[in-house]
Amino acid sequence: MRFPLPRPVTRGSRLAVVAPAGPFQEETFRDGIAWLSQRYEVIYRADIFSKYGYLAGVDDRRLVELSDALIDPDIDAVVCARGGFGATRILPGLDLNLVQKANKMIIGFSDITALHARWFTAGVRSVHAPMVAALANASSSIREKWITAVEHPETRLRWDLTPLNDVDPTPVTGRLTGGNLAVLAALMGTPYAPHLRGSILFLEDVGERPYRVDRMLTSLSQAGAFDQIAGLVVGAFTEGDPGNDGVTLVDVLERHFANAPYPVLTGFPAGHIPENEPIPFGTKASIQGGELCAGATEVGLEDLT
Repeated sequence: MRFPLPRPVTRGSRLAVVAPAGPFQEETFRDGIAWLSQRYEVIYRADIFSKYGYLAGVDDRRLVELSDALIDPDIDAVVCARGGFGATRILPGLDLNLVQKANKMIIGFSDITALHARWFTAGVRSVHAPMVAALANASSSIREKWITAVEHPETRLRWDLTPLNDVDPTPVTGRLTGGNLAVLAALMGTPYAPHLRGSILFLEDVGERPYRVDRMLTSLSQAGAFDQIAGLVVGAFTEGDPGNDGVTLVDVLERHFANAPYPVLTGFPAGHIPENEPIPFGTKASIQGGELCAGATEVGLEDLT
């Protein structure tokens, strides 16, 4: 599948902010909006502040909000307010043809992984990056990288990471996708699981003890998810201290991937951390040794299918 460049975003573009998952603190939301509004025209619906338990309003409200942002011809991209939980609940009503026709980036992470998966299936690029609530307190460096990822999706990016396993030094290529491990594991076995064949898969999570990470990785492995990928990139796994058994997250990762037939890199600076670097999902990428590169012609990758 080819991933055309998304609808362009430049200074002055119109961005729709949506809340497809959980509710958020209004003060940090407005601070994030204030920063975005210095560069873009930002719009959001009055009912974005809705709360229905742990959801930002009922499912229909959140689905209509997102769908309307895709339909609106004056909206250039969609930025999520917060993650939490709830994005998977609206997947049955989300029109994949609408996602593909609109060709608008969606920006967010954590629970927004469910939407990244649909965008990837539709062949539309997205950005795994801080959302409005997080942008309120993001560093100038992260904000600059956020702008670059959104406005210049073909920028050449490069990260020096730590290999977990020993593999052939020949470069491997694929398209970046992935996100939150718990969400991806929950999607397996549903019609909304991403198509991972030939991809470079990124994983991160928060608040999951090692045994729970082991459980989710085991489920993905038994579902054949890791049989299809070209490479794996591991981001931040925070708030996952070992239990009384002493098994660490590193132990779990090594048990699963030390003998993987594809390159596995660790230490990617993204996830539930303050310096959460944007990742351009759907873009071409390569792994060679401990280096991950992303971008199109800049990394010398031929068209991927």
